[in-house]
Amino acid sequence: MLIKVLKEMANNELHSHTELARKLGLDPELVKQMFLNLETMGYIVSDDPSCVDDECEECGVCCTKKNKTEQEKVSVVATRWKLTEKGKEAVLKNM
Repeated sequence: MLIKVLKEMANNELHSHTELARKLGLDPELVKQMFLNLETMGYIVSDDPSCVDDECEECGVCCTKKNKTEQEKVSVVATRWKLTEKGKEAVLKNM
């Protein structure tokens, strides 16, 4: 089932839990858990749409907190997800 989720992510621009759950006939909470599992396993990463390519002084990884007020840091509306190279390889391997 995780491969089906990865394949859907590879084929679509938007990856909301609700949208994928509806398309796959699954509970949205199950799909949400699948996203978290895929992230933990290194197949997908979350992507802040306001992020740029420089490192953040606060976390050392990305700029998601850079130049944002405290309110902006906690008011994330949705998480964008994207496949990692490992995720892309898994999709290609299972075509």
